[in-house]
Amino acid sequence: MPEGQIHEDIKWLESQLEAKKKELAGTGLEEKEEREMVKDVLRESISGAPSLDGPPVLQNDTSAASDDDLKKTELTEKEHAKVIEKLIEIAFAKSLAVAIKAARSLKNAHLLDKFHDTLADQYYEKLKAARKLR
Repeated sequence: MPEGQIHEDIKWLESQLEAKKKELAGTGLEEKEEREMVKDVLRESISGAPSLDGPPVLQNDTSAASDDDLKKTELTEKEHAKVIEKLIEIAFAKSLAVAIKAARSLKNAHLLDKFHDTLADQYYEKLKAARKLR
């Protein structure tokens, strides 16, 4: 993966987490686990929630998923794990924005949900690792 892009995605995720923490401040929900907040941020981004800017490339929509990216994710229902794995590869190889766009294009709520859960867990681990390097 282009190292610069993962850093941009992590930086974007950090800023969205800070915004989420501020949003929850004073609501009694500020004790929400950070892992859950990461899931919320990615869920909103994947679902296209209007209140949330997407990852750096997605918000400007300048880096669409290529036809090759989409064709590689067009698998049968029995191959959900492979689809999720490919989407995660796209997220880390190209960008979070490209993977989200590819996932949305599949128009499969179950795959989108599984992708969200897996992506949130993996990005949370990347986020923790990035913080240790500071």
